[in-house]
Amino acid sequence: MFRSSTPETDIVLFEMINQQSEADGKAYIAALDALAERSEPAVLIFRVAGFINQDHEIRKQAAAWFKRNRDRLDIFAKGLIRVDEGHHHGDDDHGHEDAEDSNFAQMLPFAVKRTDSLDHAFELARNWAVI
Repeated sequence: MFRSSTPETDIVLFEMINQQSEADGKAYIAALDALAERSEPAVLIFRVAGFINQDHEIRKQAAAWFKRNRDRLDIFAKGLIRVDEGHHHGDDDHGHEDAEDSNFAQMLPFAVKRTDSLDHAFELARNWAVI
């Protein structure tokens, strides 16, 4: 399942929980597009839990989206917090690299943090300016 929400004006929450359907993949790409329409930056909390098994084509589309929007990311996002709640991918390509040191994090124009608690992620997001 994928869902997105804006629990606070400067916090956007993306949640990937368990198996991802084709519709979930399309919703994820649509949520990325909606994020890019923001005029004020937000902290993106990205919660992943369970057996994700996201379609390879969706991962390619998301990677292309990030590459296309790389120079604009800091306009609509000021940080990323990844919440790992005991998840794994079906293809074993992703390992358990530190979110703050990953190749993905290094291409972003803002800080990336990792936690295992959604409550802690919200605490980090609310205090982002002092991190």
